[in-house]
Amino acid sequence: MGDRGTVLPVLTLLLFGGALAVALAVDLGRCGAAWREASFAADAGAEAGAAAIDPEEAYQGRLLLDPALAEEQAVAAALAARPRAGRSAAAEAETTRVCVTVHQPFPPGLLGSLAGTRVIAAAACASPAQG
Repeated sequence: MGDRGTVLPVLTLLLFGGALAVALAVDLGRCGAAWREASFAADAGAEAGAAAIDPEEAYQGRLLLDPALAEEQAVAAALAARPRAGRSAAAEAETTRVCVTVHQPFPPGLLGSLAGTRVIAAAACASPAQG
């Protein structure tokens, strides 16, 4: 008869563990979605930057980038693609390719007290090509 009430603490621990597992699954899903958005923004920026062809070189038959214009267009496109608060973008361009890095803050929802705010980074590169 001394075993009465022993199921209640075990059930409480199981429910608490289940709630933490659900919270972790939700936060991992949100983190994956945020990384996918940052990656999309980096890809969009790199593709836009790769379209900044130097007109003088194009008339000579060479597909080379105007690096300053490519960087400017790449950053603008990365920030405009599915815009999010706190997103930053940086681009580095040469005459043959442009690379974009996007940083996006990710505030965890359910496990925020444990994880804190993280920054998600994604990068992409593109080169001009004749299609």
